[in-house]
Amino acid sequence: MHLNSQILGAMKTFEAAARLSSFSQAAKELSITPGAVSQQIRNLESQLDVPLFYRQARQVRLTVQGQLLFDTVRPLLTGVETCLGRIKQSALTEHVRLRSTPSFVFNWLIPRLGSFQQRYPDIRIETFAEESLLNLEAQDFDIAIDYGRGEYPGLEAQLMMGEWLLPVLSPELFSDQNWQDRDALNHAPLLHDSQPWAGADPDSEWRYFLEQARLEGVDTERGYYFNRSDMALRAAVSGLGVAIARESLLNDEITRGRLIAPFRKQRSCCSYYIVYAPGALDKPGVRAVYDWLLMIAQQPDIRN
Repeated sequence: MHLNSQILGAMKTFEAAARLSSFSQAAKELSITPGAVSQQIRNLESQLDVPLFYRQARQVRLTVQGQLLFDTVRPLLTGVETCLGRIKQSALTEHVRLRSTPSFVFNWLIPRLGSFQQRYPDIRIETFAEESLLNLEAQDFDIAIDYGRGEYPGLEAQLMMGEWLLPVLSPELFSDQNWQDRDALNHAPLLHDSQPWAGADPDSEWRYFLEQARLEGVDTERGYYFNRSDMALRAAVSGLGVAIARESLLNDEITRGRLIAPFRKQRSCCSYYIVYAPGALDKPGVRAVYDWLLMIAQQPDIRN
């Protein structure tokens, strides 16, 4: 007897009926009718030319030949189901190379990575954060997260989330001046991220914030310059001056009182984009990371 799809289907039906000692229970498990179960069993018995069940009023029980078949078929079907599950899971068992800036990785991504691992325990994200500005030309990544204006020639880009800018300073520095005075920013050192986005001037973020807030007469070239925004924030916490902060990179500095924001925040000219090569999302693991980033970006207060 050659195995074909009908025989294999009948074997699965037989295994369920034998395990449950009931054609009707097997039908419920397999989402078919009891009549279909009976027909498949009869066809199988006809092919083997032996009875496999003793039929009783409310249940069935195996004959000697049926028990022999069940003892053989049961582990085989279990093995097949296990194998199929591994094959499906292997489609998502891969590593994904994610590149972004150190400030974004440390302050935004890392606190949220736990939720990704809970959802996709078999996908390994390899995170690279080496430079203050991303070098996307090498394309040594599956997915990159960049703070910019959305222009990435030769690459695909999807807006992930916007950003807000706000000046922050320590409580000690705040108490030294009247911050309702529009000239107050000229009486304290300004702290800059000197490389906020590709092609930006060192004081670009301060100048853009002041323009949007309609605060004039502030000398934005004064102060201290850092090549990472989190360094500027740490300097602000220490009381060195007033930093221009990106809201998404603030953790609990304001709620815990380590920093104070005396001015209304303003929408940044740049946003965070998911950047990837054409066709990269065809890989299940990369697609999973992409979808998760878009989802978690809409939940800014969710950590781990």
